[in-house]
Amino acid sequence: MDILFIVSALCCIFGGIGTILHTNPINKLIMLSLMETGIIGFIAYFYYLDVAILLTIVSPITNIIILVGYVKYLEINKEKKKVKKKEFPILGG
Repeated sequence: MDILFIVSALCCIFGGIGTILHTNPINKLIMLSLMETGIIGFIAYFYYLDVAILLTIVSPITNIIILVGYVKYLEINKEKKKVKKKEFPILGG
């Protein structure tokens, strides 16, 4: 058995377990990228090199798009919290 097959399998297993266990979306994205690396290794192991090349080009772009969307989501949530605080002031003594 080749080492590429073993390393790809370990990347897929650890990435899948990490994606399930982590709660922070950024950590989930990192684990998903690890699993994606294992899948690219499997594709290269079975000599579908054109597909592997395409995935290695496309996968960082999709990760950047997901991160930009998450940052935008966090900004929208911060603005919503500021609006709620202005509309309903807390009276304390």
